[in-house]
Amino acid sequence: MSRVNVAVAVADDARGRIYEIVAACCALGLHHSATLALVGVLTGSMESDDLVKLWDVPGVLAIEVEYGFRWGTTGRTH
Repeated sequence: MSRVNVAVAVADDARGRIYEIVAACCALGLHHSATLALVGVLTGSMESDDLVKLWDVPGVLAIEVEYGFRWGTTGRTH
């Protein structure tokens, strides 16, 4: 397993419960780092093998994973 950074989008009709959704995601293993309540997004990190569990949380609309791509890491010279 590897830990990945993740952003979780909350459905518009669930934004009033965003802090409940954060708690539910944390109970499933999310290490919460920020809540952007006005736009309905929470961020954190989680073991990649456990990401699928977040879909069980009512109100979760989308899950985006940061894969760590960085410019200049291919070893190519210009």
